[in-house]
Amino acid sequence: MTSIKRYLLLLTFSILPACGGGGDEGSTTDTSTPPPVTPPATSTPKPTSLDDLIIDPHNVMQSVFQLAIDISIDSSKRAYFSLCDEFNGSNNTYSVNFDSCQFRGPLDKGLLTTKIKVANHQNKLIAVLWFYDGKEPQYQVWQYDTGLEQQVLMIN
Repeated sequence: MTSIKRYLLLLTFSILPACGGGGDEGSTTDTSTPPPVTPPATSTPKPTSLDDLIIDPHNVMQSVFQLAIDISIDSSKRAYFSLCDEFNGSNNTYSVNFDSCQFRGPLDKGLLTTKIKVANHQNKLIAVLWFYDGKEPQYQVWQYDTGLEQQVLMIN
């Protein structure tokens, strides 16, 4: 019995689409299509290349700069120096990612003088002095100074 109902239902649905709502044959329908809309013309920019660049002769276009490190503390204090770029915090309460250090090394009789190359995008670094006697580390934030030709990190 269910198969008869299925056949009747199938037959009914197949006949219904054939009965379109044709409407009155005497009436006319508007079959005009709107005129095509053309998009406004956009100007194509003139292609550029490296040949179009004008560079000041004094611009050396280096991807790194040199940072002079000059540390001079009491020679009786043994210390270790770290210079890192990933840190957050302020007012001597810092969290430093020591895997991001650009330079590490011990002080010799309270002194450390060296020059390192730093990538141009590193405009803020943190210097940390670790003391072997267990004293709290000393932090100093260094920031790139565009007014200086030679960048210097100095700790006294």
